[in-house]
Amino acid sequence: MKDKIKGCLIGSAIGDGFGYPTEFMNVEEIKLKWGNNGLTEPIGDIIKVTDDTQMAIAVSKAIMKSYKEENLIRDNFEKELINEFILWLNDDENNRAPGMTCLKSCENLEKGLKWEEATAKDSKGCGANMRVTPLGILKFKNKNITDTQIAKWSQFQSVITHAHPTALVASELTAIAIIKIIEGIEPTELIDVLIEYSHSQKNVYHDDFLKNIWERAGIYNEVDFINRGWEQCIEILKRVKKAAKLNDKETDPCEYTGEGWIAEESLATGLLCFLLYPNDSVKALIRAVNTKGDSDSIACITGALVGARNGLSSFPSDWVQRIEYQDELNDYISFVLNE
Repeated sequence: MKDKIKGCLIGSAIGDGFGYPTEFMNVEEIKLKWGNNGLTEPIGDIIKVTDDTQMAIAVSKAIMKSYKEENLIRDNFEKELINEFILWLNDDENNRAPGMTCLKSCENLEKGLKWEEATAKDSKGCGANMRVTPLGILKFKNKNITDTQIAKWSQFQSVITHAHPTALVASELTAIAIIKIIEGIEPTELIDVLIEYSHSQKNVYHDDFLKNIWERAGIYNEVDFINRGWEQCIEILKRVKKAAKLNDKETDPCEYTGEGWIAEESLATGLLCFLLYPNDSVKALIRAVNTKGDSDSIACITGALVGARNGLSSFPSDWVQRIEYQDELNDYISFVLNE
């Protein structure tokens, strides 16, 4: 279990840094630069990550600061998340092509706007589910933390910057997928379980966290709002299931499940790369990195999933040693493991 928890968080960072150089490149451009096999290992003495990992670290710090008596305190979590997001906004290292939605929402927070006013209500960019991994592994800190709590916290960390219902649902599903994999689900069963889970949650609106964020033109009520997110994610999970059955290791996964710039596609394509190589973390990451889409984000999710299944030991030791933000990542792992 410990190796899987470590592998999940470190694996997400490795995937992020591994895919950073190929972001904004199509497959032909990647092969032209690195050869017919594409990019096959992370670049640099230090594997530089993107805003995906930086913001995941911000979430992890907010969790550690607001965790009391074996639980997260909602109001404290809100305060600390906002504070950490503003610190990220002004960090000198925030120069890794950060997403405009995150930047704008955090700028609004810095101005003192409440998150309900600061957030991008119609954005379902992938920025929120890229940073949710710390909440997925938090489930294993103590036996009293439930999937429902993880669901609420996952949606909440999204809604502060990305308030489209699909962004909320994709963040939750990313965390739940991590939990199921660490708990030992067989990869062949994962998508069916996620689809079944999605159907069970279609009418669940966490008003204690989301408040009235559902209110907007064309939305009838809270259930109508969140149902739209679940429907989009169920549809793309079905596409993942169909593509996984083909076991096509040659075609760019983005051709089946999208380029990953939006929340449900980043989750879906990350899941597909995982399912193509569930027992080989390196091959799964190579597949995720050499795509025409948002490669760092796709590989970030893929890395979290294969790390959750295969553990930290499944990644080359020099990749682990070279990853940026070692102290921050290991601090959170120690917190989760109560070390």
